[in-house]
This record gives sequence, structure tokens and C-alpha cells, in this order.
Amino acid sequence: MNETIKKYRGHFSILILFLTACVVWYLVFYYEARAGKMIVHIFDVGQGDGIFIEAPDGNIILIDGGPDKTILSKIGQTLLPWNRTIDLAILTHPHADHLDGLFEVLKRYDIKMVLEAGVPYSTPEYQEWHDLLETRHIPVVIARSGQKIIIGDAKYDVFAPFENYQNKSPKNIHDSMVTGKLSFASSSVLFMGDAEKKLEYRLIANGFDLQSDILKVGHHGSKTSTSPDFVARVSPFYAVISLGRKNKYGHPHQTTLDTLKNAGVSILRTDEDGDITLVSDGQKFEKQ
Repeated sequence: MNETIKKYRGHFSILILFLTACVVWYLVFYYEARAGKMIVHIFDVGQGDGIFIEAPDGNIILIDGGPDKTILSKIGQTLLPWNRTIDLAILTHPHADHLDGLFEVLKRYDIKMVLEAGVPYSTPEYQEWHDLLETRHIPVVIARSGQKIIIGDAKYDVFAPFENYQNKSPKNIHDSMVTGKLSFASSSVLFMGDAEKKLEYRLIANGFDLQSDILKVGHHGSKTSTSPDFVARVSPFYAVISLGRKNKYGHPHQTTLDTLKNAGVSILRTDEDGDITLVSDGQKFEKQ
């Protein structure tokens, strides 16, 4: 009996050593694969936006949360299980397909800061959002054109909104859209939320440096966004459209697809490609 116990103890010790070695090698690979790189994940969250960014120094940025809890499992598959910190969460606007998935994220992760427009919007979900921010004592920064947010080696330039919408609600909620450009060294991504052509033209008129390697296409590829003039100014290599399969809105519109194709832009779509991951070494982005 004693010999049998000793035998199994030996086998168990070898198993523990093997598993420990596997974990160590996994962590080495995990950190080496990310060292000095910015990784942008445009998750397939259905009809909505859910964008998760790993900055070069390990800081985490989340832009919108999609329409449901799908974003939670996507983050769980991407982050190491003991990493429960998100350094910056950006809510582009309070529509449910961008907001609702953020509730569970706020409850389960340590959010260091939230950036939003603060626009008055009378839905129970948006009120719950602000109640949760207050309960968890999460700092909120009201987005305004011209702000610069430094996140380690990355920088987020806020392009819009142009006005303070805390005490007034625009006729079109899309006019208060939080849009901006995330840069790392010589590479950049332009995030447009659900911005429409009216805002695109205003960005052009205000002389912003719109040129970016990646354009996160506005409003899920709707015909209300992505004008030829705007695409020409951005001059992206990739255009990413986040949308649900066979959605009832007819996204993406053929006009938008034609505009991008005519400009020679490579189109990526979550309804066809699933989760999309783009990695930058500071010089250029490559699709993984």
C-alpha cells in the first residue's frame, strides 16, 4: 500500500511540474507576443460595437460594449484571468447596441476611468449606467473636442463632440458622438462610433489630422456615414465594419461598400470575419 501511495505521489509531482512548466511557457509566449505592440480587437458582438485594445505597455482600453453580455466572454478569452483592470472605457453614445454590454463589465472589472459625452438621454438603461458609475466610484471625464488622453505609450485624441451636451440634448443623438484617433508611434486607428456624414464634414472643416491606418466605419456601414470625401481624408488601409449577420437594418449599405472599394480600402466585417484582430508594431498594422 505504501509503495502504491509513493508511486502515485511521484506521478502527481511530475504532473504538477509539467503543468507549472506549461503555464510558465504560456506566460512567456503571451507577454512576448504583446511586447511593444498595440493590439486592436474588434469583437463580433452582433449588431453593435465592442472594441477591446491592448496598449503596448499593457494598458487596456474598451470602446463600447455591444448589445448584451457577449463582450464579457470575449474579454475573458483575451485577458489573463487575474487581470481585472480596464484603464479606460469609452462610451461613444448611449444607444443600447453600444451601452448594454458594459453593465456586466463595470460590475466585474476595475474600470479606472470612463470617457463619454454625458448627454441627457432618458432611458432606464442610461440612468442605470450612471447609477452604476456612481456606486462604483468610477471617475467620468466628459469628452470634448481637443482633449488628449495619454494611455502609456498610446494617445487618444478626442475629435468630437464639439459642444458640451451635459445640459442639452441634440435633436440627433449621433451629433454628440464621441469620436477620436488612437495613435501608437506612426500607426493609428480612427474610431467613429455611429457618427454620420454631418459630423464627418465637420471634422474635415476643422482641419483634424484624420489620416489613419484603420477606419472603424461609422454606424455599422449605414448609408448615412462614410462619405467619399471623408474616406479620402482618412486614407485607411483597412476599414472595419461592426455589424450583425443578416441584420434588419440592411447594414452595410452597398453605397458604403462601393465608396470604400472605389478608394482601394480593404474591408473587414464582423458578420463575415467574426472577431477581427489587428496588430501594430508602431509602424503598421497587420491582420492576425
